Amino acid sequence: MKYICKIIILGLFLAGFWGQSHGQNEVSVLESALNASTVLQISDIISISYIDVDSKGNPIQRSNIFTIRPDGTVFHELLGSVSLSGLTIAEAEKILTDKFSQYFNQPKVAVSIVEKQNIKVILYGEVARIGVYSIPPNTSVAEFIIENGGTTPEADLSRITITSTDGKKVIFDMEKYLFSNDPVNNVILRDKDKIIVPRFKVQEKYGRLSKNYVLQYGNVLEITINEMALMETNPAQSETYVIDSEGNIFHRLFGLVHLGGLTVDKSQEILAEMAKRYFREPVVTVDVLELSSRNVFVFGEVVRPGIYPIEGNIQLAEFLANIGGLTDDADLEEIVVTRRQGRPVKFSLQDFLFKRDDSKNIFLEDGDRIIVQKRQRGFFVRLSEKIQPFQIIFQVIITGLSLYLVTKS
Repeated sequence: MKYICKIIILGLFLAGFWGQSHGQNEVSVLESALNASTVLQISDIISISYIDVDSKGNPIQRSNIFTIRPDGTVFHELLGSVSLSGLTIAEAEKILTDKFSQYFNQPKVAVSIVEKQNIKVILYGEVARIGVYSIPPNTSVAEFIIENGGTTPEADLSRITITSTDGKKVIFDMEKYLFSNDPVNNVILRDKDKIIVPRFKVQEKYGRLSKNYVLQYGNVLEITINEMALMETNPAQSETYVIDSEGNIFHRLFGLVHLGGLTVDKSQEILAEMAKRYFREPVVTVDVLELSSRNVFVFGEVVRPGIYPIEGNIQLAEFLANIGGLTDDADLEEIVVTRRQGRPVKFSLQDFLFKRDDSKNIFLEDGDRIIVQKRQRGFFVRLSEKIQPFQIIFQVIITGLSLYLVTKS
């Protein structure tokens, strides 16, 4: 029995040792992969090592330190001038291996960073601080913007442009990245990249985000009525109208038309019906050019995201209730409101409802952006939600059996 126990203890020890060494090997592999993907740039100080063989056939390792010159090259005593700037370490090692192959049968080459220089990038547009920034290498565009003051409330986060020195342009949707964790085009910045954050355009953003917008006094509308058969060959000119204090516009064909209080979709239906008196197959589009009244923008896990008008003094919790509430996946602990001036406000609907904490239940202002994030739920929480109905059924069965046994006895 003692012999068996010793074997078990020895087995557990060896398993633990293997697991630890295996974990360390995994970390080492990850670090190697990360280093291999590092991009070399001008002014980097690097080490190039290769294995030579002496006259007796004994291997001798040689290593030299180089600084990448302004033209992107290093000058090696054996290879001459070699262009390395802009290459990853893995790519540089491959090129150097090919060149050393002219002198050795099976050269082994290793490139490592001795000292990495910062890169300089330009940040412009709707950001907190426009300027030229010196940043560490391997910094992503999202990380860079967040760490350097973020954007203004007027920024269009969905169309951030990164332009590199070779003229290549990448469009990064930071809005999508923040709220769905989609890393597409969250590129690693390179030296002399230009990051431009454009201004929010109401007309473009409206059409994409807010089918629920309700037309109201002061809205500036662009109305276009086309004959379907002529839309491509002879498109109609758009006309601009302003909704008056009674919710009306005076259209040149239809006269007085009441649009205030209607959604844009509904207003298009009404105008299309009126246009049938003048067109065979009318196609009507209504765009909001200016939101002259007070409006807030709602994103994320709400029942009806979009652009909403606000009247009088209304607080955040009341407003969320009025627009239909939140989805089941909403994070009640952290609802974020960004505004034109001041820092973002974080509001906990959970504390407001159950602790009656009104401290962050702010009054909304024109242009506020309300962001309701998705709740992060762990595996066991999701599992408990799945099995909850079965727990109830099980409890009913147990209760029924208990009653049956009591009555029988």
